[in-house]
Amino acid sequence: MTRTKFSVCLSVLVVALAACGGDDGGDDGAGDSSSGGSASTTMTTSASTTATTSASTTDNTSATTDASSTTDDPTTDTGADSSSGAPACATDVCATYGAAVPVVAGLIVDQAAADPEFADFFAPLVGEGTEAVDAFKASLANFISDAYGCTSGAYTGPSMPEAHAGMGITQQQYDDFIALIVGVLQGAGVPDDDINYCFAPPLVDPAFEAMIIGQ
Repeated sequence: MTRTKFSVCLSVLVVALAACGGDDGGDDGAGDSSSGGSASTTMTTSASTTATTSASTTDNTSATTDASSTTDDPTTDTGADSSSGAPACATDVCATYGAAVPVVAGLIVDQAAADPEFADFFAPLVGEGTEAVDAFKASLANFISDAYGCTSGAYTGPSMPEAHAGMGITQQQYDDFIALIVGVLQGAGVPDDDINYCFAPPLVDPAFEAMIIGQ
């Protein structure tokens, strides 16, 4: 599976966060009603230069305020990255999901070991018995916790290149494994936005992929 195809696949699995701005019509209307009324009253009661200047200043101030509000709202609502405009994770991952990491790690291992595409990779581990499988699940949970900044130094296992040395994992196998993880998260009730913007980015980071693929 090419990276482009995987991106399409992941997009189908997770729903992109829709940009949500304020009601521009409502905001502008409120601003115009306030400034327009002031300007009308001033112009009716006096034709002096002072009145005209006052009306112009009021209108310009109101317009600037409305424009500023319209510009700021979408960024606030979407949690967009101010430097790139890309949506960012708006959830405290550790506070929200930290306690569930061991369960999710266990589900990932169980499903991968039962999946024909990955069964051969997990067969040696499964052959060592339940105790070995449970230890692996705990190690994976520690790795996930460290990776998302919930803990530091909890994972004491081998590096990713060392852990996957000689396995010859392909890009397609890696992409399919990420799809399996997405399915586990969805099955556990994790919202699509959190999957797409909180959990997925580190996993599809080319630098991280390179430590696993082709080792």
